[in-house]
Amino acid sequence: MPLARMLLLATCQTTLARRIQHVSFVGARPAAPRVVRTNLRSIAVRRPRLSNSLRLAALAGLLYESRESLLNDAGCTAGAALGAVAWIKVWTTLADREIIDAKLARKIVHCGSGPLYLLVWKFYSDAALARFVAAIVPALNIAKLQRASESDNELTRAISRSGDPLEALGGPYLYTWVLLLAALLAFRTPSAVVAVAQMSAGDGLADIVGRRFGRRKWFCSGANADKSYAGSLGFVVGATAASVGLLTWLGFAAPVPGLLGISCVCALVEVFVPGVDDNISVPAVGALLALALPL
Repeated sequence: MPLARMLLLATCQTTLARRIQHVSFVGARPAAPRVVRTNLRSIAVRRPRLSNSLRLAALAGLLYESRESLLNDAGCTAGAALGAVAWIKVWTTLADREIIDAKLARKIVHCGSGPLYLLVWKFYSDAALARFVAAIVPALNIAKLQRASESDNELTRAISRSGDPLEALGGPYLYTWVLLLAALLAFRTPSAVVAVAQMSAGDGLADIVGRRFGRRKWFCSGANADKSYAGSLGFVVGATAASVGLLTWLGFAAPVPGLLGISCVCALVEVFVPGVDDNISVPAVGALLALALPL
């Protein structure tokens, strides 16, 4: 009897287990795969952020005739900008160490900045945008002068007569604007070369020579009372030599008699035209006279 009960109990357990297993397979439903729906409109596409300089570089790359020309002109501009910084640094350092007089250092910077900038013009390409790339150099210097006028610094001490930072927005500021307009409006033309040569080498040497040897003065009054014959002679010699050298360097004709005549007229303008800054009147007259020469 106990054995029969045990067999019956085992049979019931086996049957019950089979029914439970059957129900679990039949009643259970497989889970449906999860479908991840993505709303593409809700996803913000992140665009790479480009600085203004990179945008300008990309635009220039599209407008330039070739990549080689763009790289060449960019290299010329970078070299000219670094050269301008080095040129000023050399003479300001010498003046700070009292090796040379500060006024002399300022006029040497005045004499050399323009011609050194024009020397680089020869290496720019013939691309239509080359003048705009070249104009970046004086444009950067204009911005630098505006910042320098806000505080006492090495640059203002080098280019101002009294050390007043506001003088950076006077003659040096106009000087740099002439270089910018020469690049934009008359890039690699004889009129631009003559104008810059008269303004930089002529006007600069007039002051240097006049301070040293200018005992006999012109019959002027007011702001031009200190103008001397020796200074005007230095103007003519410096402006003529710079004009001839730069025109020859850039591949233009350089008639010495005509350039000498232009330098004489500009020297008289520097003496007898009061009320107008020399950095405006001298290059303007020089450029107009150069248009009449067969250069």
